Amino acid sequence: MSPQLEEFNRAKPKVDFLIALLTMNVVSGPPNDRFFLQFLALSNRIYFFCLFIHLINTKFELNFNTLITFLSFGAVVGYGFRSFVGLIKREEFQQFLLNFENLYEEQEEDEELEQILKNHLVVSLKFFEFFNKWGIIFFCTGAVLCSIYFRFNEDYGLMYELPFIASDNVMWKNFLFILQGFFYVFLAITTILLDLGIFFLGLQVIAELNILSDYMKLLNEKIKAQPKFLRNIIRRHCSAIENLNILSGIISETAILQLFLAFVALCIGMMFLITYSTDIGNYIIIICGGSLGLPICVLGEIIKNKTDDLSDILYLTNWYEFSLKDQKMFLIVLGMAQREYGLKAAGMYDVNFYTFIQISKVAFSYCAVLYSLSQ
Repeated sequence: MSPQLEEFNRAKPKVDFLIALLTMNVVSGPPNDRFFLQFLALSNRIYFFCLFIHLINTKFELNFNTLITFLSFGAVVGYGFRSFVGLIKREEFQQFLLNFENLYEEQEEDEELEQILKNHLVVSLKFFEFFNKWGIIFFCTGAVLCSIYFRFNEDYGLMYELPFIASDNVMWKNFLFILQGFFYVFLAITTILLDLGIFFLGLQVIAELNILSDYMKLLNEKIKAQPKFLRNIIRRHCSAIENLNILSGIISETAILQLFLAFVALCIGMMFLITYSTDIGNYIIIICGGSLGLPICVLGEIIKNKTDDLSDILYLTNWYEFSLKDQKMFLIVLGMAQREYGLKAAGMYDVNFYTFIQISKVAFSYCAVLYSLSQ
């Protein structure tokens, strides 16, 4: 068994759990995973209704309590929407995973090519392990700190309501704040796990693009000893673009919602930041808002840069030394590499770092105009 396949088999239980969360698959898999997925779903459903009741019963005022409630409500709605879309696109997820399981099972006879294959696939799994560990720790710590800060700041108060239960007892009030903290932690875990699932898929696409680019760099050398090496590159290029298109289709609808929620959250945070620049709550809102859209945009930026580099790498090859047949095949590869590839939101809008910057600029401009008109 190859080293990359061993690493993949070790990471597969975590990957299967994340895909089950993304596709709302709570009826198959290990019992512990099914229980945890059902628990997260139940927790977020209860929190959704509690937030909804709070928004209905609270007189709308432009304050921290209302706006953070709206932000939490948007995050819970985002979880439901992403799970529903994942349920519909379960076959695409399965096809994507099958394609990469086949990639991990591949072995090259050439030692140098095998080393390239192993390095990039193993590195992608190590990145996944790192972000899986520290991402969950970071989000959970943030949720706990927010809960503590909201408890001891009277301007925030409770941001949800339990129906049919009302009491002025101090112990009951403290219990409600503790329960709010648990809701925040479970929502934070759900959000980061959803992002980690997509992040894993994106890392595999990046690894495949890195393998392809390194193969292309060896084209001048390998084509002399391996006449069919150019066909190998064409096959890998088609595979990489196919998987990239599958990933783009998977995140198409959810990415537009993530970008919209990020825009709304940034508007809210910046609006209060202009007025109350010293309140830590404003920075919490901006960080939470950024976390809704920034990860997918960074992932899209990396993928776009990797695909753009492919044509540049091909230009540096000594294609004029190839045989006439190989030159014709080379033109096919070059034509494919010159096309623009990347992640798309709703099939129309590029998902990259530039998009996130534009959203931030529009949010800041909108808030600045509103603040000027209010003076």
